[in-house]
Amino acid sequence: MAISVTEILGTDSLSGSRLVINDNFNVLASEVNAMEVYFAPTAGTITNLNNLSTEALRVGLSTILLDINASTFDILTNVKMSGNLNLSGGGLFRNDTNPTPLNDTTAGVGMAINVGTSTAIPAYTINRCGNTDTTTELSLSLFQGSIGQEIFFICTEGSGTVNIASPATFNYIVTTGATDTITLNSPGESVHLLAIDNGLGQPVWFIVGGDGYVLS
Repeated sequence: MAISVTEILGTDSLSGSRLVINDNFNVLASEVNAMEVYFAPTAGTITNLNNLSTEALRVGLSTILLDINASTFDILTNVKMSGNLNLSGGGLFRNDTNPTPLNDTTAGVGMAINVGTSTAIPAYTINRCGNTDTTTELSLSLFQGSIGQEIFFICTEGSGTVNIASPATFNYIVTTGATDTITLNSPGESVHLLAIDNGLGQPVWFIVGGDGYVLS
């Protein structure tokens, strides 16, 4: 709400305008105090607002964590939820696809690719893979994930063998019986894995879906 103060003209007596000056300061002080109920300049905080209307909102200074504007709603950091996520206006779309196919071309000499590392979980949810070399198997070493993480391997090219297994001496993938390798070797074949707690607080990969994969 706009505030108003009494104007003091140049022809007015300064001493005679003392009451007007004091009244003006009182009006300004009252408005500042009213605003400081919500704004704390020293702490740099805003609290107790009933409503906030704005065209855009950005959270983060040197690193942007949330960016909302007229065309996008971008969350640029991890999100932890303690309640339910209800989707009523549309679908849930995954677009976390590895831009680099895991194939014999990217593997090069040795025909082996690490998916994740000993210190970092696999970076992408969806991995396109394939092997056009029918004489040499492509080995994908799947490292430990994070509990609740999902990962898909989808064969998109070639008829050569793609083997997905834990790195040597590790047991990050749980399969049936004595088998420890998941094999894809034809476009359209896929496997869907979910990392769950093994009961000791350690994540291990379990197969929860797929098509055409073979265990060996």
